[in-house]
Amino acid sequence: MAKKLIILFTISVLIILPTTTFIGVGRTFSLKNSFIEDRYDFKICSINASNPYDYGFKMGKILNTFYRFLNNFVFTSERTKINESHIKDQIKDIEKYCPFFLEELKGLSASTHIKLENLIILQNKLSSLSDDQCTATLATGKATKNNETFLTFNIDAHADNLGATIHSILIGRSFSEKLWVVRINTMRYRYVFLGIPIIKELPLLNEKGLGWGCPGTHFNQSENLVDTGPGIGTIILDRMAMMTCKNVSEVADLFKNSDRGLQRGEGWQHQFDGATSCFCDSEGGILVIEMTHNYIATVFGNSTDITGAPEGILWHANHHQWLDPNLTGSLYPNEIPSSGFRAERARELLEQYYGNITLDICKKITRDYGGGYDKNKRDSGDICRIPDKNEKRMTDYAWIIVPKELAVYITHTNPYRGIFWKHDFSKLFAS
Repeated sequence: MAKKLIILFTISVLIILPTTTFIGVGRTFSLKNSFIEDRYDFKICSINASNPYDYGFKMGKILNTFYRFLNNFVFTSERTKINESHIKDQIKDIEKYCPFFLEELKGLSASTHIKLENLIILQNKLSSLSDDQCTATLATGKATKNNETFLTFNIDAHADNLGATIHSILIGRSFSEKLWVVRINTMRYRYVFLGIPIIKELPLLNEKGLGWGCPGTHFNQSENLVDTGPGIGTIILDRMAMMTCKNVSEVADLFKNSDRGLQRGEGWQHQFDGATSCFCDSEGGILVIEMTHNYIATVFGNSTDITGAPEGILWHANHHQWLDPNLTGSLYPNEIPSSGFRAERARELLEQYYGNITLDICKKITRDYGGGYDKNKRDSGDICRIPDKNEKRMTDYAWIIVPKELAVYITHTNPYRGIFWKHDFSKLFAS
């Protein structure tokens, strides 16, 4: 059954996506001649919305066929089990903690004619299909060769199941080759994202130069050992930061002053299940935020007393490095070995190249295979991962954010041999 679903899904996406048009809402750009280096057929759609409801409504008009297909796919899948009372509770939580997101979903529902409850189930299911393990590095100031700022982010996924296949097709392939620039007039800033609008956005950069990456954090399987509670989950807080914050100091204040949600199981506000948010800005700031419902650590580039590392470098994989796992419920590195390998290797490389980190060095870090289970060959414990007997994981794609340039470099495949394509948003943001 799973193989049939994969085949059906793949064929349908290949049919739907090329015929999706961006005419009638916002502006459509072909960047290969105007805003992007190298000749690469890449499109960006810029959406202007008067409010969150309008944003949801317009996205539903633009991608109506696609949303409706996703809805049909999820609700014909044998994996879908609907708990109506659970969904109603989620709607109440959204209305309480994050009303702008509820308005987006209402607008999307109105234009696609998909019930609000179904959209929330759809988001839950898409989130549950992927179990990302990612690696991030950040460098700024005197850690770099030319007083630059960089954020690298490798996105890893399962390589042997239906969820990984769907995630790879939707995000790693089809939707990583389309970027969206969104302006919601009731918010402060435009931001760029890849992924599925509203349902699964991965924000990259905003017009003030705030950049993003977010490795998934893995928690103990025993519910009573994890610090859970209601509030706003990581991915929604990340979006709020992109829409309202100009630098990492404002991001830290937003996270510390918000009701932070963490809950085991599927739920709209708990996408990424307490993942670790990483930010950089055009002012030279870098920040890593570890969080659960009650606990939070905001670690900046100058937090050397916390990191024990030279000023201007940060790194993260999939376990809490600075919060106490005994309090948060995060797995220890020995319980998720590749996370320990990748975090240790990322720090090693940042310190090795300290004072000389450039864009080329950042590319080298995303392609690194010197710190896994076997130091002499590629495996699933490397920063640039491939599946092996230890874990069926691989790096699906990667990006590097250079906030002072308002640029994002993306490789749309495993970075080991992939080309990083530059997407320069300075002219678009200035328009």
